[in-house]
Amino acid sequence: MDNSTIIDSINASINSLYSSLVNSFSSDTFEILDNITFINSDIINNKYFKSFLDDKSESILYIVNSLLIAFLIYYAISFLFSHFFGNTVENPLQFLIKFTICAICINFSYFICEQIINIFEIITNAIREYAFSIFSIDISFSYLSKQLDKLYLKEVLSGSALFFSFNGILQLFITFGFFNLLFTYSYRYIVIKLLILLSPFFILSSCLNSTKWIFKMWLKNFISMLSIQIIISLLLTIIISLKYSFDDSTIKILYIGALYTLMKASSLVKDFSSGFTTDISANISSIKNILN
Repeated sequence: MDNSTIIDSINASINSLYSSLVNSFSSDTFEILDNITFINSDIINNKYFKSFLDDKSESILYIVNSLLIAFLIYYAISFLFSHFFGNTVENPLQFLIKFTICAICINFSYFICEQIINIFEIITNAIREYAFSIFSIDISFSYLSKQLDKLYLKEVLSGSALFFSFNGILQLFITFGFFNLLFTYSYRYIVIKLLILLSPFFILSSCLNSTKWIFKMWLKNFISMLSIQIIISLLLTIIISLKYSFDDSTIKILYIGALYTLMKASSLVKDFSSGFTTDISANISSIKNILN
């Protein structure tokens, strides 16, 4: 077997693996990406998560309500000793009002989280519906995948796509970009579920002045996480509208930048709110800074 035959065989194997990789993103994968990105009340009403809440929420609320009573006892002791040591404590009437509001919010914490999610869902749907009225297209990753089919995957399916080519490199970047989005938004989805599940504890922390910073951090992080889908809706509207302004060659390059922008959507929200980000390394660095 001569050298040219070996090289051709290697190229054929690489192109075959490459085509399999690009084709691995099916339409079902993009639908999953839509479901975990555009979050609605189903994240709480999901039968598996709801069954978990039905089994565990009473015990969680029982623990939190017990801690709430402990906070009340702590304040009473602090108020008593303040008369002997001259310590400054919160006004009793102010504390009791805050204590009562806190107790109500704790026992309706999951309902409150659901209503916050509904607000962001309404805003997100309003943006997508407005874009639909202009372009008559669905603003989603599923539709974006169809646009990519027209630009790239038709070459793969026809066997004309080569790994060692400009189009092949662009296709590879886009494929890995969507893998990155899938992992990033899956991580965001799990974190939001965790913030919802532990919401009674975070609301409890608002009862005392010394711990209310924990509640503020939770609220800011929860809202920041949900705000990402609004940014994504706007970005997808811009990305999908590109086909009306540029030719296919230019769009192929712009889609690379568009995917990079989508991956940085969390950073955009963080810049505005200084909240939680789906960048794992950034989160670890933030935690280290707090510990230091």
